[in-house]
Amino acid sequence: MNFDYIEAVISLDKDKPSLDYLDYQACYNTGWEKYLYEGCKAVEVWLNPDTAMLKIKGSIPYFVEGHNFNSSHSAFKSGIDHLSNVLALDLHKAEMKKFEYGTILEIPFPVNDIFLSHLKIPGMKTKPFDYGIYFEDRVLKVKLYDANRNLKIKLNRQERERLTLNFGYNVHSNYLKIENHYKNPYNYFKQGIISLGDMLSPDFETICKHDLSEKYKSIMKTKSINLKNKKQLTSSTIPLIILKEYERLLPCSAEELIKQKIKSLPASIMTNEDKKSRRRQIKANFKKLYSEQLCQYDVSGILLNQLILSES
Repeated sequence: MNFDYIEAVISLDKDKPSLDYLDYQACYNTGWEKYLYEGCKAVEVWLNPDTAMLKIKGSIPYFVEGHNFNSSHSAFKSGIDHLSNVLALDLHKAEMKKFEYGTILEIPFPVNDIFLSHLKIPGMKTKPFDYGIYFEDRVLKVKLYDANRNLKIKLNRQERERLTLNFGYNVHSNYLKIENHYKNPYNYFKQGIISLGDMLSPDFETICKHDLSEKYKSIMKTKSINLKNKKQLTSSTIPLIILKEYERLLPCSAEELIKQKIKSLPASIMTNEDKKSRRRQIKANFKKLYSEQLCQYDVSGILLNQLILSES
């Protein structure tokens, strides 16, 4: 579990940052000047002389170690300390505008099964992308994606071989990245301005660890159908099985779709009592299909074990 991408802003006041190790990239009509640290694209340094502001954007694990497969909190801190020394600024005072906290899990089934079975978080929009899915509202984005594919895109073969040698990375394993992207930490945590120094404290990382676990558990997931005998396969349950299979592709909730359909029927066709009766019948038919109310692709246990190990 580790912090990854950050976006932090610091007021320079009378301080003048050192630009000795920075490579100038461009100047924009907004007044911002873009720099890279010695050509490293993992972290961008933005300077606005007119407003006396400096901004840091980028992935600290990629900056320090060249990957985010297995990055420690101490490595993250050393990256911030190094940038502070390079810029001759105390970046611990910088205000956090955005940041990511997440982890990579090795799971026992294809990562694509996660994307098909994880439907939504109440109150958030669900958006699939090329190799993952995310749930988003005004202040937070909860992102699940294929970490193995991501590493293959970002790292060359020699770099991946070093991961295998140093961290046990297996190119054939199923790796899932679970990540909370805090788009507005000030409003999300409701504890005032969060500085980069605050973020480096063990107490704040503990908050982020548990928030990652709770947000994952809040994801609505498809329930697992367990067929044991032909008594379960009636003219009423077979259509529900098909609907549940399509549920994984849309994504949607089969139960919710049926509930809304019954609710929308006019009173001239079906009374309220009739609607209640139909819902009870549907609920009973769904109950025949489930031996347990769990999703077989739920990785809460794996995530919890990693959380426990990280705190021991």
